[in-house]
Amino acid sequence: MREVEEANAKLRERLPSAIWPLMVTEAEQYYRWRVQLDCGCIEEVLTLGEERLPSERQWRGPEHEWLQRGQTLCVHDDAPPAPYRDIVEWGERREVTFPADPVEPDDGMDPQTWAVLRHDEPYTRAFWKVTLTCGHITDTLAPDLGWKPEDGPRLCSVKRVAEMTKECEEYWASHPTEQTPREREHMRRMLSQRWPSPQPECLCYTCSFVHWIVAYQRVGWLVPRKAAPKQQQSPKPSSRAALKRRLQQAEAEAERLRNQLADLDQ
Repeated sequence: MREVEEANAKLRERLPSAIWPLMVTEAEQYYRWRVQLDCGCIEEVLTLGEERLPSERQWRGPEHEWLQRGQTLCVHDDAPPAPYRDIVEWGERREVTFPADPVEPDDGMDPQTWAVLRHDEPYTRAFWKVTLTCGHITDTLAPDLGWKPEDGPRLCSVKRVAEMTKECEEYWASHPTEQTPREREHMRRMLSQRWPSPQPECLCYTCSFVHWIVAYQRVGWLVPRKAAPKQQQSPKPSSRAALKRRLQQAEAEAERLRNQLADLDQ
């Protein structure tokens, strides 16, 4: 209830009051379900009304994209590594300004390499929202501020790609546990395509946390309904045998009363 009220309060702050009835779902409309996911976790979810099953509803992903019906997010520490997915669509662009990099590298990078990569002044980068083959959405970095998807990727020279390939294979041979097989295969694919920028595939972290609803159980309305007044039940119809008994009793009582009247007359 608290989560719904907080979400509705934020919506009302952003929207004109005239369209609140269209855009804001009141708590009384929500029905509660307990669901079990294919990862074994049990969560509680809400649907609009008691007739809408959780397995028929679509939830949104971390970038507000629609997941498949019956899917929802469940974040695990033991989630599988994010897979690489191809980019199928380019969306919105935004610019982000970063502060100057620190003088000393903080991720174990050697000082010579860091001196080449480091920005000693604030700098701006362009990010694009992209849709992947799995349907999920993520960000990718543009080569520079002026780049557009219709420009196509920028490629390294054949000579430079050959040098990079040799350097990578030598590094992997001397450091067999430094990178995962997934990262090595990704780099080999990019080298085979002359190291395009931006790269045509991205890691999809959403895929690591998407799970299917495998069972569900009703909990009840988020706002409990008032109990309907009990209706008085009509009396159960008497059987033929019961009616005959009642008739015999009534006739006996009538005969007794007639006898009493006759005694009074005498």
